[in-house]
Amino acid sequence: IVLTLNDEFSNDHLSAEAGEDETDPVKLWVELADESDAREVFNILRIYEDDGQLTGDYSQQDLAALKRITLEVDPEGVRADVSDKIEGVKRIVSERLNARGLEQPSIARQEDQIRVQMPGEEDPAKLIDILTRLAHLEFRLTHEKFGQFDDPLLEILDENGELRRGARPPVGFEIMDYKFGEWDSTTGQIVYPPGSTGKMLVEKEVRLDGSNLRSTGVIRVQLDLRNPIQVELRFDAEGSDIFARMTQDSVSKMKSPAGRSDRLAIILDDVVFSAPVMEQIITGGSALISGGFSFDEARDLSLILKAGSLPAPLSVESQYTVGATLGTESILSGIGALGWGTLFVIVFMIFYYRMAGVIAIFALVLNVLLIFGIMSLADATLTLSGIGGILLTVGMAVDANVLIYERIREEIDAGRPLRQAISMGFDRAFTVILDSNLTTLMTALVLLQFTQGSIRGFALTLTFGLLANLYTGLTVTHTLCAFWFQWRDKLSLGNLRPFSKTLFDFIKIRFFTWGLSGAMILVGIVAVVARGGLQFGVDFAGGLLAEVRFTEPDQEERLRQMLIESGLEGERVQEISGSNDYLIRVKVLENEEAQQVGQLTATLDVLMSGLIETYGEDGFEILDTKSFGPETGQGFRSMAVLVIILASLAILAYLWVRFELVFGVAAVIALIHDLVFTLLWSSVWNVEITLDVVAALMVLLGFSVNDTIVVFDRIRENGRRLTEKSFKEICNVSMNQSLSRTLITSGTAVLVIGVMLLIGGSGLHPFAKVLIIGTLIGTYSSDFVAAPIVYQWDKYRKGKLAAALAAKRKSGPAEAPKPLGIAEKPGTSKPSRSPGRLKRV
Repeated sequence: IVLTLNDEFSNDHLSAEAGEDETDPVKLWVELADESDAREVFNILRIYEDDGQLTGDYSQQDLAALKRITLEVDPEGVRADVSDKIEGVKRIVSERLNARGLEQPSIARQEDQIRVQMPGEEDPAKLIDILTRLAHLEFRLTHEKFGQFDDPLLEILDENGELRRGARPPVGFEIMDYKFGEWDSTTGQIVYPPGSTGKMLVEKEVRLDGSNLRSTGVIRVQLDLRNPIQVELRFDAEGSDIFARMTQDSVSKMKSPAGRSDRLAIILDDVVFSAPVMEQIITGGSALISGGFSFDEARDLSLILKAGSLPAPLSVESQYTVGATLGTESILSGIGALGWGTLFVIVFMIFYYRMAGVIAIFALVLNVLLIFGIMSLADATLTLSGIGGILLTVGMAVDANVLIYERIREEIDAGRPLRQAISMGFDRAFTVILDSNLTTLMTALVLLQFTQGSIRGFALTLTFGLLANLYTGLTVTHTLCAFWFQWRDKLSLGNLRPFSKTLFDFIKIRFFTWGLSGAMILVGIVAVVARGGLQFGVDFAGGLLAEVRFTEPDQEERLRQMLIESGLEGERVQEISGSNDYLIRVKVLENEEAQQVGQLTATLDVLMSGLIETYGEDGFEILDTKSFGPETGQGFRSMAVLVIILASLAILAYLWVRFELVFGVAAVIALIHDLVFTLLWSSVWNVEITLDVVAALMVLLGFSVNDTIVVFDRIRENGRRLTEKSFKEICNVSMNQSLSRTLITSGTAVLVIGVMLLIGGSGLHPFAKVLIIGTLIGTYSSDFVAAPIVYQWDKYRKGKLAAALAAKRKSGPAEAPKPLGIAEKPGTSKPSRSPGRLKRV
């Protein structure tokens, strides 16, 4: 605290000094050399008293009398202040890194340090600069005589630009450096011509600071040849009012007999980058910093200002290049599992739908290429959560094609010729594909707005994938089917139809299925409580970090196995590139023995015993050990609840507008049912809650909504079309008609995830377990939970819902629209071929 006080005194050019009391380590003294500084020093000390760090019996008069005052340090208050500053730094670092996009950083506190891991970072020096810059933004007024022959600064500085002995700045002012760089268009560099750097007098009073910022951005001002790249600042309501008053006061001065307008010093980290003259009243609440920036510098500055200023300075303690958290074997196993799973899906689609399946696979490949292309343009790093987003979008792409092909089959069954069946199949599938993708997209946008790190990466990947889905599903597949039919006069959709004529009565057993769901959730709650509650992994709970050096290389998989056999949970192992060193992260033990001797000590003892047993005493060396906190932030759990609530409200509102209110309510109930069920039974299946598991739950959120919308859309359509049937019959018919699509989509998803679980490596097991449970329960809930709720509501309302759906029936066109590229000869029911060109009809 002595160092901190002396830094503050020095920065404010105060003639005060603090020192340690040699007789008592918890005491310190403060002494002044100039009585005029008494008030400012007194105010600084009072701030430390209010924070609970210092106590003492002194007054401003004592300081003005140049007495040495003694203060007592409160160790608990200092520790709390340091802890608060570290947490504040962690939050700002997180915001700065998350603003960069899809890189999905890992950030955790390690005692008085912060560990940052950035996947795929190619320029560590630039990253470190972004993280360590204070970026303290202030707006003050310059001295009115700045730059003039009678500038007071000329008298108090010597020829070297240093303060003369005994000289003091004018009262209320301090000396600051300024740098007014200019852009040299010939060299493409920032230059500082004579007179563009130096020192200036600025007021000590801060008129406006970075806390009043609402947004920042980079703009290019073509007419400004000296400083074309500028940073635009926009203030909040309070900041706008202050800024307007400052410019108004300056204009009033300019109209006075003196005729001088004020200059506004825009200060970043105690350096003045701009000092524009305020010649007009600005009420829009905006300002520009034109300090001679390149585009990258301006972008980085904008990013840092947007995140906020660091509460305390940062320095780099150590820097590593490490391997992947999952480990090389798990990654290779995961890629292999995805490859085999994808191959099985390709074989199934071609076997089941024949030529139409080939077209679907082509569209699916294009979809994945579009996702990777967009991720590459966005400098995205592919992580496990990103793979989850791709899995969901691939599943929805398969689902879109299945929906289209099943619709075409239904039209053929109704006696329509293939040409018309293709057209009507795409036409009828359009609405449900649009509804399911848009509701999932709304969920992704909510995640994008309120999450960070890996979940934000998942949301961005999902958003890209959904947009690609809409394009390939509704445009590419349609065009290819039309082209193939135009060329070959046929389109094979396969003959396998095991679920085409099912007559299962879903509504009849609704009370049994609701009771079964309730009982399974209740059993899950009891089982989880009996196990001591939900088990959170190191991402949420923190743990022990150890850096270990081995005498032999390539110990990663052996080390992982040792940790598992030793009973250390939540293991994370990363190899430090270019060495035999490894970073090991594990959860601290929570058994009775650990409670007696200390959790960290007990965990370290178990780790040491496991290493000795596996490698021998001479086979390794523990270089460092630290405890670290959770990587998710204190507000992550409340944020997760907020996201679910907002996503549910968005789904509710959309389905209310597109369907009826009850459809939205039923979808939200099914969604919460699926999330709770999956969370509980995943825990029963020994799955710890980590960020990867949260990403899997987000996949489930999208899948559940998509599956429910498909069923609801068919109920809505049949409610308008089959007005002669009862609403119970309409619901059962709709679910049976959707059954083939439901089982194919869910089956292919479970197939891919099952392969991942079997051969994907231990690092992927929790992710795969959650996805399997979620996929199965999401499929179940659409037919056995959500749709029966809609029927029960209609029964309670005595048929008003069915009547409302029937009333919305629209008279269709006399003939379905013809698909792209298919022309019909007059007087024939078979389309003519026109090889060589496509005709739009």
